[in-house]
Amino acid sequence: MNKPLIGVLGIKTEKPLPGQKVTMDYVNEAYNKAIMDAGGVPFLLPVPEKPNTLDQLLVMCDGILFPGGADVDPKFYGEQPHEKIGPVHQQWDAFWFHALDFARNKKMPVFGICRGMQLINIGLKGDLYQDISESGLKHLIHSQKQNRDYPLHEVEIVQGSLFHELMGAEGVYTNTFHHQIVRNVGKGLKVTGRTSDGVIEAMENEDGSILLVQFHPEELQNTVPATRNLFKHLVNKAAEFRKSKRITPK
Repeated sequence: MNKPLIGVLGIKTEKPLPGQKVTMDYVNEAYNKAIMDAGGVPFLLPVPEKPNTLDQLLVMCDGILFPGGADVDPKFYGEQPHEKIGPVHQQWDAFWFHALDFARNKKMPVFGICRGMQLINIGLKGDLYQDISESGLKHLIHSQKQNRDYPLHEVEIVQGSLFHELMGAEGVYTNTFHHQIVRNVGKGLKVTGRTSDGVIEAMENEDGSILLVQFHPEELQNTVPATRNLFKHLVNKAAEFRKSKRITPK
């Protein structure tokens, strides 16, 4: 077997236990399962103290998944913190930005989900509304109380886009768990999905090596089966990249 290796960027958190506190590097199981079901092999990339510490692991990747998680520190897009910003982690952000630069330099495919989409947008010189209330939009619910696999709102899809091809429809109902939204779109990205209130829910680049969604498709694999295609796209792109690495230049 020679399946593509998908690096999944880890989340750092502190878990309180009786009489102690444990720092953990982890990723939600749903991401790993979605990658495996799509034919890839996931492995965790924990957050190091120095961003380049794990370059030996990054070079092993055929693709990288940027999952959901905490807010990105607004200093990375030149802003002071809004009163509604959540916890931020500069060390965590710095490693993820390094992984993005590493992938782009190698022309490695990446898939960004929720926080992952927002961070990649920032890494490509875009920015965010730190809270959806800043946008002035009369917005829908974007942080649902229903189970994570419940498709709550509809995303309208741009025809002719990769996202449209993968979803096979002009709209798809998705879940939603975010309070920050994309404001200015990063360089080389185009918007391919929005909710009816104007919130950006999907973006991609020209060659499909960068695919970004604001919702959580890893949790919708059974309730919205078309979302499986997003992970299949990552794995297929990673397989192409893996093959290209084995070609020795003449």
